[in-house]
Amino acid sequence: MESVLSLADDIRSLYDPRDIDAVALSSDILLVRTDGPEGKDAGFAHIEYVRRPATIESLARPGEWLRVWGARKKIAVRSIAINRNAGIPEAEIFWHEYYHLFFSPRGIQHGEHFVHHYSTEGALHFREERRADEFAAAVLVPSLAGCETIADIMEQHNVSERLAKVAARIYGAES
Repeated sequence: MESVLSLADDIRSLYDPRDIDAVALSSDILLVRTDGPEGKDAGFAHIEYVRRPATIESLARPGEWLRVWGARKKIAVRSIAINRNAGIPEAEIFWHEYYHLFFSPRGIQHGEHFVHHYSTEGALHFREERRADEFAAAVLVPSLAGCETIADIMEQHNVSERLAKVAARIYGAES
């Protein structure tokens, strides 16, 4: 748990966690908002690897980029989709999916598939979902100062009841 809290502190030192558009821009994430089904999947993270033409800077004209014919480079295109009809604050969905993009092992939720299916695959998935919730709670709820109840956490930090309960658990408060 200490690593999640430390990671969340690092994130808050770099970004305003409520300004997810700025975070997406500076992290090179394509942020997609969609009007999906009400109360259904809140969002997902995806990484797709594409090949783009390789370029080098011109020696004769600095600042101008020249294509290297026949050469390509592999680029990761990271995206987060948010369902605005999910009934969950967008920042909460964003930080949950951000965790999956950058910190989930083995491509869980990256749009990649396991080559083999093991009996532990479901356990790995649920563990990563729990960790993503803990990460989102730690980023959006830096402390429980001034909060005595779950409702206080929800109101003060603009998070769902589910994430407020996660925050109470990770900070060791009674709910």
